[in-house]
Amino acid sequence: MDGTTAVFGNDVPFEVDFGDILEKVNIALSVNMELNNGTWFAIVDPMYTELEMQITKGPIGGQIDINLIILDALLGHSVTEKVDVFAGVRYYDQEITVIPNLLSKQDLGDDWVDFVVGGRVMTELNERWGFTARLDVAAAGDSDSAWYAQAMFSRYIGDNKNLNIGYRHYDVDYESGSGLSRFKWDTAHSGLIFGFSWEF
Repeated sequence: MDGTTAVFGNDVPFEVDFGDILEKVNIALSVNMELNNGTWFAIVDPMYTELEMQITKGPIGGQIDINLIILDALLGHSVTEKVDVFAGVRYYDQEITVIPNLLSKQDLGDDWVDFVVGGRVMTELNERWGFTARLDVAAAGDSDSAWYAQAMFSRYIGDNKNLNIGYRHYDVDYESGSGLSRFKWDTAHSGLIFGFSWEF
């Protein structure tokens, strides 16, 4: 995670490297649920993250505690057996506690919604492996800009079960309010995904 928030109206950069992720992240969970009849599909994809990190850049030092919820609700159509298009909403709920070294604790946060459009490509590499790539962008909504990308390899372990490994990236630029109450979340957050899929 690498980005900028705002404390008392001032921009505060922060970052957490992938090598420090186990130390900084308290919990990170994601569940992707999809209903698909072969032509149309609906996806609900919630993600929840709690993390603690140090402010390492800028004039204000201290600690940032972040609780982040991202929830996708999407409706899509299969153009071909390998290509899908979709549209829907992405909901963000952000709670941030900033504990500066020389200032009082600041509780920040906001929630907002973007309307996204995108597509995905799915293919079987061989009888044991498959690959899926997904990309979407915010076509309207509250963010100044936002986009999402994911690439996933699936190892088939039965007729309806997969082990998954991939990479996910969110990039969002959102700002609200003004003065000392200004809220800012201009952040890229990404990382590896390990998961299990069960189709029924």
